[in-house]
Amino acid sequence: MFQGFSRGRIEMKKIFRYANVGLLSAAFMAAGAVAGFGQDACTDAAGQTALSDKIRAIFAEKGIEPLRTRINMSKEFLEKYGACEPAKEFSDYLKTNVPKWETTVKTQGDAAAKDALYKRFDASVKASNFDETYASGREILVKEPDQLDVVISLGSIGYDESYKNNFKFNDDTLRYAKQAIAALESGKTPKTYGLFGWTYKTKERALAELNLTIGYIMQVAQKNKKDAAPYLFKATQGTSETSKNPIPYELIGYYYFDELDKLTTEIKTLAADQKETDTPEVAKQKVDTIKAKVALSNGTAERAMDAFSRAYTLAAATPAAKPYKDKMKTNVANAYNLRFAKKEGVDAWIASTVARPFTNPTTPVAPISDPEPVTTTTTSTTPAATQPVAKPVAAPVKPTAAPGKSGVKPSISAKRSKGKKIAA
Repeated sequence: MFQGFSRGRIEMKKIFRYANVGLLSAAFMAAGAVAGFGQDACTDAAGQTALSDKIRAIFAEKGIEPLRTRINMSKEFLEKYGACEPAKEFSDYLKTNVPKWETTVKTQGDAAAKDALYKRFDASVKASNFDETYASGREILVKEPDQLDVVISLGSIGYDESYKNNFKFNDDTLRYAKQAIAALESGKTPKTYGLFGWTYKTKERALAELNLTIGYIMQVAQKNKKDAAPYLFKATQGTSETSKNPIPYELIGYYYFDELDKLTTEIKTLAADQKETDTPEVAKQKVDTIKAKVALSNGTAERAMDAFSRAYTLAAATPAAKPYKDKMKTNVANAYNLRFAKKEGVDAWIASTVARPFTNPTTPVAPISDPEPVTTTTTSTTPAATQPVAKPVAAPVKPTAAPGKSGVKPSISAKRSKGKKIAA
């Protein structure tokens, strides 16, 4: 019984021993399989040759997609045969060039995307689809923030559109116009100073037109004549074509008309406040206040006459422009009559004033006091009246046309051909 038990234990040991031997054998077989796989890849001359030939064949094909295929096949080759000595020369070549090819793919892909974006921008301008122009333009500027020609163009669109009573693009136009002015004044130089019909050729012209755009939108669309005046004045300076455009002078003239009407209303109110019961001191104080306002209105009237005189003089002497010239001259005559209480001498005044430099509207208006009227004496024993008398007040000036609606399109419009594509 015990012997049988012992034999049983011996047999069990044998079983466990043989089992362990089997496990080791399986492990050796697995290791051998791995080693055999590695050897097979490096000895697979046919596989190496076939794949390398495919890669070399693609070299003859041009374009991004064949290059992408070449890159993918090269990575496959390196993964399979990169560690193999027979393939070392070709593998080293691929290791050096695959990163370069990947850079080329990215560069060409970026260029293709940029080209598509520029074509989108160009097509939108030609179709006057300015929503799309601003959308594509913004994308261009994300990729190329220094593309100043695009900024100038986006800062110009709202000018012509405002003249057509389309104010949709004014906020964008003002933002980009101010951005373009800041860039130009800082010394940045674009390629063509704008694109399509918004190509201004020179820095001076670009600055003048952008200032005119801002001033026009601010005054006509936003009804902000005071803040528009500095931009309009800048548009009149220099020797570019913009300085000979009557529009900025006209708009500045309407700014002065508004100021003149305010002063006229104030004078009439002050004059109505004079009373027979006022003491001599109070009466003199009131008259002095009125005289100061009248002097300021005189200076403002002459500023308005100056601006409208230049608009009148610069307007074309053609039948088509005659209604505009007539309106500008009527505005001069109205202000002249308010200022001098007469109608004679308007032409001479116009000729003399346009020969002088144009006054910056941001500078304070200089009051102009006329000589006191000559008083007559009487031999009557009755003392003369001591009550001072203020200058008679004329009715406020009524402009003959609303600013921007006077019958003449901005001269810049005639210069725009909308034919120059964006430079990729």
